[in-house]
Amino acid sequence: MNIRKYKHIILSLAAGGLLLVGLFLLLNGASQIARADPSDLFVTQDGSGSDCSQTNPCDLQTALSKASDGDIIYVAAGTYTGIGDAVITITKSITLYGGWDGAASGPVTRDPDAYPTILDGEEARRVVLITGTVTPTIDGFIITGGNATGLGGGLFDSDAGGGIYSYAASPIIQNNVITHNLASTQPGERAMGGGIYAESDGFVTIISNHILSNTAGINTHLADGGGLFVTGPGKVRSNIFEENVACQGGGCRGRGGGIYVGWTDDGLEVVGNGFLNNQAAWEGGGLDLVWSAVRAAENVVHGNRAAWGAGIYSHYDKGSVIEANTVISNTASVGGGGIEIYITPSDTRPSVINNVIARNRAPGSGGGFYAWSDWNISSVTFAHNTLVDNGEGVVIGRNMTVTLTNNIVVSHSVGVTTTDSSATVLADHNLFWNNGDDGIRGTNPVDGDPRFVDPAGDDYHIAEGSAAIDAGVDAGVTMDIDGDPRPIGAGYDIGADEYLARIYLPLALKNYP
Repeated sequence: MNIRKYKHIILSLAAGGLLLVGLFLLLNGASQIARADPSDLFVTQDGSGSDCSQTNPCDLQTALSKASDGDIIYVAAGTYTGIGDAVITITKSITLYGGWDGAASGPVTRDPDAYPTILDGEEARRVVLITGTVTPTIDGFIITGGNATGLGGGLFDSDAGGGIYSYAASPIIQNNVITHNLASTQPGERAMGGGIYAESDGFVTIISNHILSNTAGINTHLADGGGLFVTGPGKVRSNIFEENVACQGGGCRGRGGGIYVGWTDDGLEVVGNGFLNNQAAWEGGGLDLVWSAVRAAENVVHGNRAAWGAGIYSHYDKGSVIEANTVISNTASVGGGGIEIYITPSDTRPSVINNVIARNRAPGSGGGFYAWSDWNISSVTFAHNTLVDNGEGVVIGRNMTVTLTNNIVVSHSVGVTTTDSSATVLADHNLFWNNGDDGIRGTNPVDGDPRFVDPAGDDYHIAEGSAAIDAGVDAGVTMDIDGDPRPIGAGYDIGADEYLARIYLPLALKNYP
């Protein structure tokens, strides 16, 4: 299910505090009916059978020991706990389905909402441990109460993966609620992945999960990825990351409240997710991309907090594409309220295109977008973005060169500015309106009302009569935030949206029935 279809719902629910209601719009909660295969295994909370059949189900550990590659295990409603270091350990390419109704005969019916299947670590162990070059599927569970303190397993000898820990595998993790898990409480140590830790050279698939209120570290030295720590290729799609925390406690440096992506430049996509009210004491309240090249696209990034890069933060970016995201109402205590990029290698150039960046705040620098570098001359392409009411719109710091083309910059104290003589702004065909000071206007600036459809309702489509229509230049961007082609009219429209002469639904519903 594509979260773009529900952006307007997520944003309205975020404003109204009804995010859990919105969950049912995103996760597949409908009953699923299948015909049992003779090799399928069945588990109930009080199961004692030896053959793990539908008529004679067994306990969960028995089913795991009996299963072979390719087998399916159906787990009935109930709460399942364990002993040792994990509730369950998976070393085979099997499928685990939660939400089975437990019926002793007939078609196999699953409905995780009606028949919740809970895997509970009881705050004493990991919940799910996956190891080996296997491809298991985990679908339809509530994964909670995990604690990986003292278990290690992460990069740099860190404790990792309170809810799910996956190493070397290519797991498919989908349609689960992953909540109230913790990676570590070891003082002075490092923690990674409160909800999920996934490290693999294979392919990690994380789809349509609700990753809620997980914490990477409490009183640790450094903690990365409150909701998810991931390194390696894969796709993270259509999940809600909500109220996760990278690190709690005095002196704890936290990075990536929702997601921390580390050392990945071989094909990871973070697409169509909601990042809502996550926090990191240090950087990347919603997303933190570190030494990576990632496609981060079509995400709703709302209400996240951090010191730097409250919405999206990229450190030593190796060529990421940050596109078609809706980045609204994130708050940084220092700099980079919406999106921040810090250092890019001299041979790479990340792109920030087709994003809506609105009402973000940073008292230091760059309420909307902030880019700077300590080490080397770095560069970023920033094109076809719509920036509205971020305090300062675009701030470029030392050693950074940014090419600004076809952006809308509206209602800022300062539209575009620099903080250092080594900063370079190459600005062309940007639209300015209602700023206290436009700042750096560059060549071919455009002045005029962009005529947004409904800015009070976070709908930043441009309407008929907009000064942005046909006023841009070819910047090599062939689609807009909704996937509509550019150009449609006589020229390229400025901003994230390419105007279509029709009745507009809210931004995220364009092109959907």
